[in-house]
Amino acid sequence: MAQNCPLAYAPSASNIQLNDSLSIAYTEKGRGKTTLLFIHGLGGNSSHWSQNLEELATNYRCIAVDLPGYGLSTQRAYSAPTLTFYASTLLAFMEKKQLKNVVLVGHSMGGQAAIITALKRSPIIKKLILVAPAGLETFSEAETKMLRQFATPAFYQSQTEPAIRAAFASNFTSMPTAAEALIQDRLALRSCEGFQSYCNVVSQGVNGMLSEPVQAQLVQLSIPTLLIFGEDDKLIPNRILHKELTTEKVAE
Repeated sequence: MAQNCPLAYAPSASNIQLNDSLSIAYTEKGRGKTTLLFIHGLGGNSSHWSQNLEELATNYRCIAVDLPGYGLSTQRAYSAPTLTFYASTLLAFMEKKQLKNVVLVGHSMGGQAAIITALKRSPIIKKLILVAPAGLETFSEAETKMLRQFATPAFYQSQTEPAIRAAFASNFTSMPTAAEALIQDRLALRSCEGFQSYCNVVSQGVNGMLSEPVQAQLVQLSIPTLLIFGEDDKLIPNRILHKELTTEKVAE
């Protein structure tokens, strides 16, 4: 996708080769003793953090990555358990970049990946900031099976423009103007050579989140952790399966 489907943020992105088969794209801004490493959610890419980087780069070194299979990073399906693989990738990225004093900032699936990464107890990870992280809401075996049957590559491949716009809208109380650029990038993917791979990776992401819940492991975190939820979050908890739950109850 990197060669055949240039995305709007491509000119500002850099690239680092982690091994023979995996290249990670990232955007970097600012300087500081502390590095904020931003990890996007399911179906996203590093550009989803662009406004955060602009605000925080005055005081911190800010780096937002494209996870494997997303954005401008290496495009292919991965057979390893997704979240554990992402955690290993993030650790390898930090080592390759020789980062120190890192704060992991993860949203949704990226938050779950950040938790799993922090549980590896790397001494360079000093703090966690989790923005509406996945992995805290638990699902029964029947619910998990239903979600897996729903989140197939074919489902993502068949999404229409109205469905894509509705999915983005569910992330906001009111749609910001800046979200249109993200929507246009997502719409453009449908005609890209790597679109099938992207759909496979998104489906794998759902399976990975369901396979590696982290709620029970939170007590093992040994670093300061900030948990952030929006008061009007529309995705957590699942409004179809868990009508009785509130965002506050999930966070507790």
